[in-house]
Amino acid sequence: MHPDANSRQKSRRRLAQIGYFAACSAISATLAQAAPLQIGLDDYCPYYCKTGIPGEERLAEPPGFAIEILQHAFGSGPVDINYHFLPWKRSIRKVTDGELDAIMLTTPLDAPNLLYPSIEQGRSQGCFFAKNNSPWRYTGAESLAQVRLTLISGYLFGEPLNSYLQHPRENQPVEYISGNKALLRIFQMIELGRTEATAEDSMVANYLLQTSGLKQSISNAGCYPGHLDFYVGFAPNNPDSNARANKLSKTMTSLRSSGELKKILARYGLSDWRPVDAP
Repeated sequence: MHPDANSRQKSRRRLAQIGYFAACSAISATLAQAAPLQIGLDDYCPYYCKTGIPGEERLAEPPGFAIEILQHAFGSGPVDINYHFLPWKRSIRKVTDGELDAIMLTTPLDAPNLLYPSIEQGRSQGCFFAKNNSPWRYTGAESLAQVRLTLISGYLFGEPLNSYLQHPRENQPVEYISGNKALLRIFQMIELGRTEATAEDSMVANYLLQTSGLKQSISNAGCYPGHLDFYVGFAPNNPDSNARANKLSKTMTSLRSSGELKKILARYGLSDWRPVDAP
C-alpha cells in the first residue's frame, strides 16, 4: 500500500475512534441530564398543593405557583421531576443527607447547610385574620392581649407574636390546633364564633378563604412587620446543585421580566411580591 494511503487510513481510524468516544460522552451527559430531580415537599397551597383525595400522593390541579415556577426551570413530566410527599423536617434531613436533590420550600435560617438560588421563589407575610364584623385589628404587640387566638400547633410566627405566645394574658389563653386541614378548621371556628382570630401566611390564608367560600365571612385584620423569603433548597454535596440553583434564579428573572410570573400568580388570585424593577 502506498505510504500516503496508509497514513490516510490510520487518520480515518483515529477520527472514527475520537468520534466514538465523543458520542459516548454526549450520551453519558444526556443520561445525566435526563435523571429526574428528586424533590421533597408537603402541602402548602398555593405555594405547592397536594391533591385532597385520601391515599393519593400526587400534586393537585393546579399544582401551586412554586411548582409551576420549578417546572418552567426543569420540566413538567415524570422524567423531569419526581415529587416525594414527606413531612417538611424529614425532607430537610433527606436533602441534607443527599437522599433527595432538593426541598420545596425552606429558608437559609431553617436549613443553613443547603444551597440556594440567589432569587427567592416566594415571600411570606404573616397576617392576622378575623371575622369581617370583628372590631379587633392588629395594631402592634399590645393589641394581641385583646383577642382570643387559635393557632396551628408547631409553627413559628415571627415577632412580636412569638414573644407574646411565651407569656400570653391569663384571661386570653391561646388555643392550638393540629392535624389535617387545621387552618380550614380554625377559619370555621372563627365563622361560628368559637374563636376570634388566627395568624397565617397571607398567601396561604387568602387562597384558602377564596377556595373554601369563606372569603365573605373572614378577612385580613392586619399584618406584622417584615417578611420571610422562601427558596427551593438544594443538596449541599450534590455536584449538580449549584448549576440547578443558578438555573432556577435565571428562570425567576426570565418569568418576572416576561410577565409570565404575573400570569402564574394570577391563576391563584395572587400578585407579585416583588415589583419588576425592585432589587
